[in-house]
Amino acid sequence: MRYLKSAFLLVLVFQFSACTWLDSAKEPVVVAKPLSDQREYRYTELPNGLKVLLISDAGADKAAASLDVNVGSRQDPENYQGLAHFLEHMLFLGTEKYPEAGAYQAFITAHGGSHNAFTSFEDTNYFFDISADSLEPALDQFAQFFVGPLFNAEYVGREVKAVNSEYRARIKDDRRRELAVFKSQVNPAHPFAKFSVGNLQTLHSSDEQALREQLLAFYQKNYSANIMSLTVIGRESLDALEAMVLPKFAGVKNQQRELTSIAEPLFKSEDLPRWINIEPVQNRRALSVNFPVADAQPHWRSKPLNYIGNILGHEGEGSLLSLLKAKGWADSLSAGESLSYQGGAMFGIEVALTEAGLKHTDEIVALIYQSIAQLRDGGVERWRFAEQAGLAIQGFMFRAQPAPINDVVQLSMALQKYPAAEVMRAPFLMDDYQPKLLTEFLAAMRPENSFITLVAPGLETNIEVPRYQVAYSKRPVTAAELAALRPGVSGQLSLPAKNKFVASDFSLKAGEGDGKPVQIADASLELWLNTDDVFELPKGRLYLLLSSAQASGDVAALAKTEMWLRMVKDELNELTYPAQLAGLDFDIGVDWRGIEISIGGFNQKQGELLEQILAALKQPVWQESRFARLKAQRLRQFENAARQSPYRQLIGELPRLLNRQTPSLTAHEAATRNLTMPVVAAHVSEVLKSLQLRMLLDGNFDRQEALGLAAVANKVLPQSQGGQVPLQHISHLPAGVSLRELPAEHDDSAALLYLQSAQTGKQARVAMGLTAQILSADFYHQLRTRKQLGYVVSASVYPQREVGGLIFLVQSSVVDSATLQKEINSYLKDWLQGGIDEATFEQHKAGLIKRLGEQPENLWESAGRHWQDLLENYSGFDSRDLLVAALTDLSYTDWLAAVKRDLAADSQRGLLIYAAGKWPAARPQGEVIDSGDQFKAKLPAYSFK
Repeated sequence: MRYLKSAFLLVLVFQFSACTWLDSAKEPVVVAKPLSDQREYRYTELPNGLKVLLISDAGADKAAASLDVNVGSRQDPENYQGLAHFLEHMLFLGTEKYPEAGAYQAFITAHGGSHNAFTSFEDTNYFFDISADSLEPALDQFAQFFVGPLFNAEYVGREVKAVNSEYRARIKDDRRRELAVFKSQVNPAHPFAKFSVGNLQTLHSSDEQALREQLLAFYQKNYSANIMSLTVIGRESLDALEAMVLPKFAGVKNQQRELTSIAEPLFKSEDLPRWINIEPVQNRRALSVNFPVADAQPHWRSKPLNYIGNILGHEGEGSLLSLLKAKGWADSLSAGESLSYQGGAMFGIEVALTEAGLKHTDEIVALIYQSIAQLRDGGVERWRFAEQAGLAIQGFMFRAQPAPINDVVQLSMALQKYPAAEVMRAPFLMDDYQPKLLTEFLAAMRPENSFITLVAPGLETNIEVPRYQVAYSKRPVTAAELAALRPGVSGQLSLPAKNKFVASDFSLKAGEGDGKPVQIADASLELWLNTDDVFELPKGRLYLLLSSAQASGDVAALAKTEMWLRMVKDELNELTYPAQLAGLDFDIGVDWRGIEISIGGFNQKQGELLEQILAALKQPVWQESRFARLKAQRLRQFENAARQSPYRQLIGELPRLLNRQTPSLTAHEAATRNLTMPVVAAHVSEVLKSLQLRMLLDGNFDRQEALGLAAVANKVLPQSQGGQVPLQHISHLPAGVSLRELPAEHDDSAALLYLQSAQTGKQARVAMGLTAQILSADFYHQLRTRKQLGYVVSASVYPQREVGGLIFLVQSSVVDSATLQKEINSYLKDWLQGGIDEATFEQHKAGLIKRLGEQPENLWESAGRHWQDLLENYSGFDSRDLLVAALTDLSYTDWLAAVKRDLAADSQRGLLIYAAGKWPAARPQGEVIDSGDQFKAKLPAYSFK
């Protein structure tokens, strides 16, 4: 065994911190990295001021890059709000060196990659990943966005409509609506007050020439190399990466852009305290109390807002959430930094209210103030800071490496905030305990400095923010009211106790075998073990399947099991929250197989956590008030599902039409509404009599530990003899297109066309997957960029076990659903007639083979793959190998025949799910489905164990 004990770890951490901070520009920067990170790092700064972090990962299957510009909606001109976001859209539409719009996207997709960008208040970030051997040409195209973009005039009108479609698509998103109200309340002189998304009006779409001139001026002023940071991950050596990357970005112009902190206060002194009531679209009740505070970023080694948020947001015994749940007033609570910018920040506490809690909002606000006062008066203690600091640094030192595309985004943004040597460790580091600083931040969190928001249906409102059609009102907070809200003295709240789940043993177990799980024959249940020797982390993932046909055999059983598991998770919350803080997560869910439990994190304490979970599962505390609260919460979720964005509703409806075991929303809601606690308790007793157990331990576990954990599971939940084996049934669609309308409450129309392969098996699956890869970028370019049908446009593969399928999805604010169907079918007809030559086929085939052959990025992905294979009965853990073999054997002729068979209009086997939006009279073509459950019941089905 290899040992790394905690005492040695802490010495190592802080010694390493001292020796890696290099101030001299002449010496190389040594980047602090996690213990298990074998990659090599190099930081450099180009002559133009652009900051670059290069990461060499010799074994990488994927390369990735992200460039962050320290400019966002904050810099939007007052009379062109949304311009930074519009620029982000326009940047992808051709450069001097690569003038063809859509070429970059097509190249990335053809080589197994993905790409995107986002605009925030102070940053715009562009990123991609790609097959590792295609980094250089992808990077060459990527760099040209910042060297020689064209901003072609012909795309200005189209892309401003895309921005407007994005705005329209989320006009009923409650978070966007609440943000719009908040922006209307802040100091108008503060740049956060601006409308960051943009639309046809704010971007003056009627004058395209003026808009393009504004765009060019904004780019030339703000896209300056000295406020850019770039991160690149590749398999090449650091020297090779430097030779590849630096020349490509040397041409980015340095406009000597200087950024200063925002001097204007977020709120004027007379604006606070303020109480706002907002009417939501969804059935949502939330109370939040926010406080403008000083900028915490300069204190990143102390992290005052992290410390405060960790304590106020604690969910253990004696916490604010625990008290609110006991009173029946809250479902959940979160606390932390809610806004951060150069010059200031906000700290907020948000409570998800029950219906009863809505009647006690003043008391809840008073309890929030009380919890802050309690922390200020007795919670600023060195041992609490040390505990948080230790957990944070453990999280860093044993960090599971993210996927490259996520890693480069995080690091490119971190380069804007932290010294290069600390770019990885800084978000975790808390090595500077400053009690006076903590007290100063807590002093700002006083009732007089509060911005309070209450969101709930039925609130009286008399003001509107027209842009998002959101109604709100201001509730006066007089001196007398403020006095009434002030905290009293109460012993109901207490500060968190010391965390008993903190790991102390980081020894690594010796791996055996070939990196695949092996079955342990003499275990008390079906037990599989993979002792990891690749990622070298003192962590692991435990999976436990309680297989039972009774758990979800019909919609009534499913609803009962769901409520049972919700009761268990809620009961466990106080006990297990400290475990989550200490790096242990868990989940419990139900599907057609039965009940699935997963535990992940440091392996040392997983046995203790498993015992608590299983004990609560076997004998829940049957409490009527908890049952009523959780049932009401579940019913709200059903109600709100019908108020999501149209495209989300369509995606959610598809598995309900394809999978026999997935009930309709209506049936599921009705079954839940009829539940009583005695009925659920009786159901639990029956399910516990019919369990078959299957366990996988993947990570830092050895054989003895695995046998012990299996014995715990079988002791608490003994297996039954025999029992019915659950099967999964997937609808075998008939020839033609079946039509399902969803009554989405939104002006936009939307259409989702799902096409099912006429054949089953791996070759049919990979044929569909290859088709999706070949046409997805072009489908997006034609329907979104060229025709401007909507912001949400995508084509993707949708396999269900051995049943191949494709999805074509569009949400539109400009045409009806019948037109969307015609446009999708017209695209497919043109695409089939245009043909795909064999060379293109082979290029994409090679790219997909590489993608399927990619090794897991981290321990969690590896364990997840193994578990999925085990569930789907690939005991050789070779599902991807089998897909690669099928794809390797797929000829151009066979693929083309399959494509014509499955995509041609006269031979489709499909589902067209749509939302009419503001065009209720428009009806797409197809056989109407009146009842999803009846539709499935009449069809034959593919069955899988």
